[in-house]
Amino acid sequence: MENLYRIVIEREDDVHMASSIGKRVSEEYGLNKSEQTKLVVSILELTRNIVFYAEKGELFIKPIANYGIEIQAIDKGPGIPHLEQVLNNNIRSKTGLGLGLSGVKRLMDEFEIISNEKGTKVRAVKWFKEGRFKKRW
Repeated sequence: MENLYRIVIEREDDVHMASSIGKRVSEEYGLNKSEQTKLVVSILELTRNIVFYAEKGELFIKPIANYGIEIQAIDKGPGIPHLEQVLNNNIRSKTGLGLGLSGVKRLMDEFEIISNEKGTKVRAVKWFKEGRFKKRW
């Protein structure tokens, strides 16, 4: 039942593909329009960060039955210096949608990040609301 979508992120076309897949999955699993938008905007922000800062990475989209849609963005870039300041929106990016990682943290129901000089991994989940899981088998 659970599908895993893996998108290699290297250029802007990959950002578009990842957001399209995220939109389709969020519709298929019954997220309302507002929740779909939050998921897609988060995907756009994370994948654009990969293109601009790490040059290459991957995005994974995984629906989890009766729970939500998990996204993971993983890269082997230089890491994020001053991560706490970035998450508190004290440092503003010149790229992306202007929301930054702090925006992704606000838009999603779960948010975790690990970043060091070997790369960055972000995990975020948009929960299904109780009784609204609609995936057809």
